Amino acid sequence: MKIGIRNSEFGIGGERLPLARTVSLATPSSRGSDAAPATPRFIRWSVLFFVAATVLLAPAAFAQQAPADIDAVKKRAELNSAKADLEEARKKRDMAVAARWKDRETANQERELFNEKYNESKEKVDALMSERARLFEDVRVAREDLAQVKLQAEKARAEFLSLAAGPERLEALAKFQEQGIPFKISERVEVQNKVKKEMGLYKDDPVRIAKGLFDAARAEMDFTREIQMEQGELVFGRSVAQGMRLRMGGLYAMELADAADGLTGIKPSALMLPVAGEKKRSFSWQENLTPETRKEIEAAFAHAKDSAFVNVPVDVLLSTELSSELANHQETTWKDDLMEFFRNGGILMYPIVTLFGLGLLVALWRFLWLLIAGFGGLSTGRTLKALRKGDLETARAQVKRAHGKVGRVLKTVLLKDYSGREAGEKALEELFAREVPKIESGLTWISVFAATAPLLGLLGTVMGMIELFDVITMHGTSDPKLLAGGISIALVTTEAGLIVAIPLQLIHTFLTNRADSLRSRMESAGLAVLNALWVKEKSQENA
Repeated sequence: MKIGIRNSEFGIGGERLPLARTVSLATPSSRGSDAAPATPRFIRWSVLFFVAATVLLAPAAFAQQAPADIDAVKKRAELNSAKADLEEARKKRDMAVAARWKDRETANQERELFNEKYNESKEKVDALMSERARLFEDVRVAREDLAQVKLQAEKARAEFLSLAAGPERLEALAKFQEQGIPFKISERVEVQNKVKKEMGLYKDDPVRIAKGLFDAARAEMDFTREIQMEQGELVFGRSVAQGMRLRMGGLYAMELADAADGLTGIKPSALMLPVAGEKKRSFSWQENLTPETRKEIEAAFAHAKDSAFVNVPVDVLLSTELSSELANHQETTWKDDLMEFFRNGGILMYPIVTLFGLGLLVALWRFLWLLIAGFGGLSTGRTLKALRKGDLETARAQVKRAHGKVGRVLKTVLLKDYSGREAGEKALEELFAREVPKIESGLTWISVFAATAPLLGLLGTVMGMIELFDVITMHGTSDPKLLAGGISIALVTTEAGLIVAIPLQLIHTFLTNRADSLRSRMESAGLAVLNALWVKEKSQENA
């Protein structure tokens, strides 16, 4: 029998520990034919003893080693548990990593899908934005077109409404009433008042207003084309007589009595003629007619029933001047024209005429003064001839009878004895210093008057234009004759100023030339007498 021993291990907490040895015994039956010879008995009992001692002593040894082994077993168990936890954690980590990679792959796929959808959406949004911008541009263009259309519509409406005539359109018709002969005034005013009422009620209907205005204008034109003759009582001054009245539209009317006046033997007649008023033209019956006009009126009434054509003394221009000539033909003189010109100039004509008068007086005074001062008589000429010949005695004898400024120059040098030429020249300089201002005196005033007169005329023109603008503000510009008359009156002062300035300027130039000529003669005489005296003395000294 064989006994075999092997170490046996057990694990606590995963740690293997040696617990006992395994003894295997070989029995005789297990031996073979080639088995070894039998072990001596002593050896066998020694082995048994050893095994028994080992078995008996093993618990004690185990008991001594138990605490340390238990701790080791616990540590090994904890280590194994930690290893197991680590393995489990590794597995979980691997599973988490695998899951994360799977999630990342899924996220990448989703991101790619999202990017594709985003790009598609972005393209759609870009297309929509482009479309939106295009639509905004179309809307802007449409708004501009709409604003332009509205502006054109408002302009067209304004133009349409501007066609509606206002009350000022009736001013021309009203002027016919004011300037024409005063017949059928109430009916004509009623027509115009009706049109004014329509203008206030139907402002948005220019066609109706235009129709009413045309009707009023046509009624006024019909009135101006009417020729009316009627029989009735006529008033001539303070008497009343039967007669006929003829009216030709709004321009002319005349009347003639049927019976002649017992005192004069002439049929009383009258014309409706315009007369000058303060603000507008007015009409009245003029009876103080010229004999030619009375004959024309009688001939016109005589042929009015029998002839198709009648010649009448008509003032078609409605001019107050022509009417005055028809009513009372009078010849005007140049004095009347001058007074009328003076009245038309206004208040500034007084200073202009005053300047003209003062200028003429000063010019006349200076002309006479220069004429007297420049006249030296025959003695002056003879003295100068003697000086040229060198005959001083004759010159001194003749200079005593000399006159004027030239004679005074000659007397200053010849009748006094000077020590030399310088003394004579100083005496002449003193004389010129006294006499030259006297020669030029007054000429400056003539120049001032000549320059001031046009300025006053311009001032009068400005004042007249201001008054004309006031008249335009009140009565408008529909009457060219009124404007032309106002402008002509305004320019009267300018004309008067120029009439004054031009002759005064010519007179100033003439007198200035006279003064310069006199001064030149004085200088020439002074040089002649100086040269005659001291040139001769110098020649005598040299001799």
